[in-house]
Amino acid sequence: MSLIIRTSSRTKSRHMRIDKLMLTSVFALVLAGFVVSPGSAVAQDPTYSAEDVSKHFKQLKTRSLKPTGTSRALCIGTRDECNQDEAREAGGQVAVTPEASSEGASPLTADPETKAIGEGFNLLVSFEYASARLSPTARANLREFAKGIADPDLQAASFVIEGHTDGIGSVSYNQRLSEDRAQAVTEYLVSLGVSRNRLKTVGYGKTRPKVADINDPANRRVESKLVLE
Repeated sequence: MSLIIRTSSRTKSRHMRIDKLMLTSVFALVLAGFVVSPGSAVAQDPTYSAEDVSKHFKQLKTRSLKPTGTSRALCIGTRDECNQDEAREAGGQVAVTPEASSEGASPLTADPETKAIGEGFNLLVSFEYASARLSPTARANLREFAKGIADPDLQAASFVIEGHTDGIGSVSYNQRLSEDRAQAVTEYLVSLGVSRNRLKTVGYGKTRPKVADINDPANRRVESKLVLE
């Protein structure tokens, strides 16, 4: 009888150690932000909203439709009404005043090859070193981007998807990697229902770093730019 009791105690102790180890592992996973239920996906919140996307591109679209340069306002009235400092011999009938173009914004410029407006929207699709695989956060961001460009005011607009790398590696390697990254984004957007005809994919390798330190991971990115019609 005593032998059976000792064996039972050992078994109970062993089970307790296993249960404690499992609880410790689960607690560590929770702290790391993982969902531990079988088959469940890791939930990620997007970094920006669809509204942010549509607002950015609609503002650029509106600016692109406005004439650039300095405009001149015409005042019809007496000299005192239009310009108190105007010389008497000018008659005072017409006063011309300069106004800032496009509400003070600088004129838009477009890439000569892609016709993409210079002010891009950073899709915040970052990559691990030497990888073109989309992370869960990247996918969450791209879902918001797809919703944003589905705005009725942007449905006729097209976009350039630009891939960029950091400076580590050869020119040819980074060029190919940047193209792969841009293509990965394009394919995911198409899978979300964005028409492929609205997207043009281009890779710039390490030729257009975002920050001064060319090897900084921040340079591994994908941006989208509105095509100037």
